[in-house]
Amino acid sequence: MKNNIIRLFCLLIGFSGHLKSQTIKDTLGENKRPIKLFYFKNHLSLRNGIIKTNYAISKPETKLPDSSSLKPGWTLTFFDNFDTLDTHKWRKGQPWGEYHGAYLHQYYSNNEIQTKHGLLYLGGAYSPKKFVKTDTTFTIPYAVGLINSDVSFSQKYGYFEIRSMNPSGAATWPAFWLTGAHRWPPEIDIFEMYGKKGKGTIHNQYATIHFGKDGKRSRGFLSKKINLPNNTDSVFHIYACEWSPKFIKFYTDGKLVNYIRVNKRLRKWLDDEMVIILNNSFDQNYLKFLPSDFRFNQFIVDYIRVYKRT
Repeated sequence: MKNNIIRLFCLLIGFSGHLKSQTIKDTLGENKRPIKLFYFKNHLSLRNGIIKTNYAISKPETKLPDSSSLKPGWTLTFFDNFDTLDTHKWRKGQPWGEYHGAYLHQYYSNNEIQTKHGLLYLGGAYSPKKFVKTDTTFTIPYAVGLINSDVSFSQKYGYFEIRSMNPSGAATWPAFWLTGAHRWPPEIDIFEMYGKKGKGTIHNQYATIHFGKDGKRSRGFLSKKINLPNNTDSVFHIYACEWSPKFIKFYTDGKLVNYIRVNKRLRKWLDDEMVIILNNSFDQNYLKFLPSDFRFNQFIVDYIRVYKRT
């Protein structure tokens, strides 16, 4: 009797397994990966150490919330609604000068920083300019707008938020990021958007942290790519980051899109106050995809807010 019960139990398990197997075959066809792996193939992939996820935001943020009720339990420490450009808050460009030696295709231009109707416009334009260094004269073709809070504000840990609409087209590279007030790295890129060849890639958000010591084996980064709705260049969205001693969380329109656990080893590299940088930029690897009649694009910012836990 006992042996018969065991045989019946095994038959039922086998039949159940056959049904499960047949369901998988019906769904995927013969010789396909199991559903579990098929799901991860479609939603997560490892390429060059970067995790890619498909993420759909159901409704873009279009209403400016009241700051007094935005973050209960937090204190507002820095903000700008960009009614004007307050040069007591922001430096135009970077402290080292008009261009970066590694990016000689673009320079920082005050002409590409404008405010109008409560919005900040950081331009990217074809505007060749000659520069002289020692006895060498060279021309940099593109001008970009960049502002840096290093003249007034830095903070260790907190919640950093922007509401913006990003530029369109090939070679675009707008960014909202934090970098060390006293050294580099650290760096937290709340978003970087790469236009590349000018198609759907402009709607891919890269949320990244940089850590370690520059030029040493400790130097590294962790990055995640998030596929956003195809309207980041026509509708305002809110991008944010919560940075704490134990984790870094990235949000888009209030939804968590990336989580990085900060362990003891990583924490020592992120243990510094950081300043805020907003910039338009061009990716020099894709400049050849710009149309021949290209003149300018714009990275438009509604506001910046920074909080610290009460």
